[in-house]
Amino acid sequence: MTWKAEEPTLSHNSDSFGIPASTPLSLPAKPLQVPPEIHNLVCETCWHTFFSPDSFHTAWASQYEPIFSESAHFSYITLTWGQIQQTTCHWCTLLCREVKMFQDIYENTTQTPSKKRKFQVGLRFAQESELDDTVTLLLVIDDTWKTVFQIHTTENDPAARFIRDREVFWDIDSPESYNLIKKRIDECSRHDRCPQPRHQGVHLPTRVIDCADEGQPRLFVGLGAEGNYVALSYVWGENQPNCTKSSNLDSYTEAIPLDNIPKTILDAITVTRKLGLRFLWVDALCILQDSREDKAREIAQMQRIFHDAYVTVIAACARKVSDGFLHDRRATIAGWDGTLLPFRCPDGGIGTMQLQSLRIAPKEPVDERAWCLEERALSPRRLIYATHTLLYECQTSHDNINGAPSFIELCDAEDIPRLPDNVFLQLGTVDLDNRTSLKAWCDILETYTLRALTKPRDRLVALSGIVEQFHRVWPQSRYLAGLWEHQLPATLLWFTRGKVERRHREGHRYRAPSWSWASMDGGIFTGLCANEDILCSVMRCEVWQRDEEVVDGELVLDVILQPAVWDPVVVGSEEGHLFDPQTDPVDDCKRGGRIGDVMPDAIESVPGDVHLALVKLLQQAGDFVLHGLVLIPSQSRGEWDERVFRRVGWFSAPFRRSANTKAWLDSRRQRIMIV
Repeated sequence: MTWKAEEPTLSHNSDSFGIPASTPLSLPAKPLQVPPEIHNLVCETCWHTFFSPDSFHTAWASQYEPIFSESAHFSYITLTWGQIQQTTCHWCTLLCREVKMFQDIYENTTQTPSKKRKFQVGLRFAQESELDDTVTLLLVIDDTWKTVFQIHTTENDPAARFIRDREVFWDIDSPESYNLIKKRIDECSRHDRCPQPRHQGVHLPTRVIDCADEGQPRLFVGLGAEGNYVALSYVWGENQPNCTKSSNLDSYTEAIPLDNIPKTILDAITVTRKLGLRFLWVDALCILQDSREDKAREIAQMQRIFHDAYVTVIAACARKVSDGFLHDRRATIAGWDGTLLPFRCPDGGIGTMQLQSLRIAPKEPVDERAWCLEERALSPRRLIYATHTLLYECQTSHDNINGAPSFIELCDAEDIPRLPDNVFLQLGTVDLDNRTSLKAWCDILETYTLRALTKPRDRLVALSGIVEQFHRVWPQSRYLAGLWEHQLPATLLWFTRGKVERRHREGHRYRAPSWSWASMDGGIFTGLCANEDILCSVMRCEVWQRDEEVVDGELVLDVILQPAVWDPVVVGSEEGHLFDPQTDPVDDCKRGGRIGDVMPDAIESVPGDVHLALVKLLQQAGDFVLHGLVLIPSQSRGEWDERVFRRVGWFSAPFRRSANTKAWLDSRRQRIMIV
C-alpha cells in the first residue's frame, strides 16, 4: 500500500503568518492527498505558511494585480535563522542563500546573522506582460532585497496546465526532437510572415551531398535537378584537408569515405536523413576549394543556396568543424538545476515547479563570424543547435524547439537581424522611405560589423548575398561601397563602437573609400538616420570596382565646412574633443568651452587641425545638436585641388556649448570631395 501524506491543516490566524484576505477559491471539499515525494520537498512550517492552500493561492492570484501593488504580496515571518539553517527543506535552503546575498549587498557584511533573527518574506507571482503569459515569482526580504525567479515545470506535471515554461530540451538527437522539428516547420508554413516550404520547383545547387546511403554519402552533381535540401552553416575553425578539390571530385561522386568527413558535417548528414530528406549542401564538400573560378561562381550563388534551402542547420555550438553538434546537452546544463518546490494548482490539484534564476543564453561561436550572419539571415527556416538546447527560428519566431520559453533568456524575436518580409514573400518593392526596411538594413549592418572575418578584405564581399536581397526591395537605388544612394547623406553619420583595438584601417590593401564603414574594422552604429533636417546635399557619388572588389570611390558634397582643433589627438583614444581654432584648447578645457566631441573612425595619428562637415541638425531633449563628419585634407585630384578630404571621425556639437556653432549655419556652403 502506498502511503500518502495528509494535507497539512492551516491556521487562518492572519496575525500568525501575515496572510492577507483573499477571494475564496474552489478547493477540494476534503483534504488533498499529497504524494510523499512532493510532501518531502518542504518542511511542515513551510506547508503551513507559503505552501498552504490559502497562502499559495493568494500569491498566485496576485499576478493579476498591478505589478507595483505592494498589497498584492503574501507575506510572513520566517523561523529563526538558527532553525532555518538546520532544515533540509528546499524552500528554507533557498531562503538561506538569498539572506546571505541580502546581507552581503544591503547590510554590507558577510557575518552570519544572529541565530534568533527572523526575516519578513514577501511573495507574489507576476506575469511578464499582458501579451506574455510567462509567470515569475518575486521574493522580497525585509522590504529591501528583491529577487525574481523564473518558474517552469515538466510537460506531464499537473502544474503544466498553469505554468507555460518548460525545462531545457536537452535530448536533441531523439525521435522526439525530429518530430518537434517537423511540427515547427508545419506551423511555420501557416505564419503570415513566413514563406511556405516548396516541395517542387526548387533547383538543387551545383553540387550537394547525397545522404540516401547512411554508410556511403557521395557528391551529387545537380545539373538542373530539382529537390529539397538542407544547408549547413558552421564555423570551420581549422583546416579541412579532405575537402573537395579537382583531384578528388570524381572519386567523391562515387563515395566520400566517412573518415574524410568531420564530425560537424557527419552530424548534419544525420539530421538530413532523420528529417526524411536526401540532399545536404556544405561549402567544404560542395565547392572546389582549389578552384578560384568555382569559388567565385558558387559564392555568387550563396544567397540563392540558403534562401531556397528547405531548412538551414546552424551548428552554433561548434567552435571547429571536428566538434560536432548532436552531443547530449545534459552535461552542459547539469549545473543549471533550480529549486524543486510544490505547486498548488488553481483547480485544487498539486504538482511541482522549478525556481530558477534567469540565465543568459551562452554566446555561440557562429555569432562571432561575419559569413555566418549572412547564411542565417538568408535562410527562411533555421535549426540552431545551441550550447544548451535546440532552437527554431524563422521570420516570426525564435524559441526552443518545443515552442515553450525556458528560463534561458533568448533574444526577442523582434531583436534578431532579419531581412524584410517581402524578400521571402515576394511582395515586390517597397517605398524608399519605408522605415521598416531601413531598420532591417541597419540592424543587420550593426550586427554584421561586430563580427570577425578571416580575410578583412572580405568586409563587403561577405555581405553581398544580403545586399542582393535588398536590391529586390530597393531596385531603383544604387549600392555604393556599403551605403545605399537613396539613404544619403543621412547614413554618412555612422560611427564606431566596440573595442578600440579593433578600430583600424587595414593599411596594405584598399577596401573602400573613407566615407564608408567598410574602410575600417570593428563595429558601428548606424544611427538609423532619416533624411530629415539635413544641412548638405550629395552632388555626386561614384564607386569603381575591379573583379567585384572596390578599388576607388568619390563623394561630392555641397556642405558647410568649418575649421576646428581636435584635441587631444591620441592614438588609440576612444574619443576626442573639438575646440575653436582661434582659442587655446587648454584654456578652453579649463573654461569648459569646447565646441563638441569626436568619435574617431580608427586607430591612427591625426593632425590637430581638422575640418567639420555639417550634415544634420538634430533636436535632442530640447537642445539642438549638430552631427557631421571630421575631415582632414587628402591628395588633390585634378581640378579639385585643395578641396579633397578624407574622413577620420564623426562629431557631435550641442548648441548650448558654444555660440560659435550657431553662426556656422549662416556660413556659405562649399563643394568638396571626400575619398
